[in-house]
Amino acid sequence: MNEFYQNITDALNMLDGLEKDLNLGHLTPNELRVFYTIIKRSASGEKGSNISEIVINSGMSRSTVYKTMKKLSSEGIISFFQSEEDGRESIIQLNSIS
Repeated sequence: MNEFYQNITDALNMLDGLEKDLNLGHLTPNELRVFYTIIKRSASGEKGSNISEIVINSGMSRSTVYKTMKKLSSEGIISFFQSEEDGRESIIQLNSIS
């Protein structure tokens, strides 16, 4: 196996291990994609994201993102708060995962 593929394999194995350590192994690929999108936005200093930002940054459809966020919310992974700037939008924030 060439070095490039070995590096990708190593990274995927590391990611799999992190997902298991964080108890995320049960999440579907769509749930993980939305979760990672929210984390990336949070890491960049954002206090929260609205659904439109998550749709744009994840590349997924609005209905898929909304459905996925409902599932993540029901599991206590994220929370929704009404936007102070636009009452029609909800702000999504990560919860602490134990």
